[in-house]
Amino acid sequence: MKTDTKVKQLQPNVGKINPDYSNNEELIKRLSIKDSPFEVITKDGESFGVMGNYRLTEPGKDAETIKQELEKITWNRIIQVVMILDEIKNKLAKDEK
Repeated sequence: MKTDTKVKQLQPNVGKINPDYSNNEELIKRLSIKDSPFEVITKDGESFGVMGNYRLTEPGKDAETIKQELEKITWNRIIQVVMILDEIKNKLAKDEK
């Protein structure tokens, strides 16, 4: 008695992966503002202004508008920067102890 057995071959469900990095999207975009310590971070379609690890502005949809806001020298921005620098100074002094 002859039994005919067919074995099903495994086939991958994905095609060949080409290392074409041009189609990859960046999850977080950083836009540095020239001659300043500020950057505009865009993540998941929302942009906000930062100085280091500190957020300075409310989230918005347009990175260019946030950039223009950070380029303005206002009393509010000056106070924010002074407070951030003071906090960084205090953290460094605490770490030295």
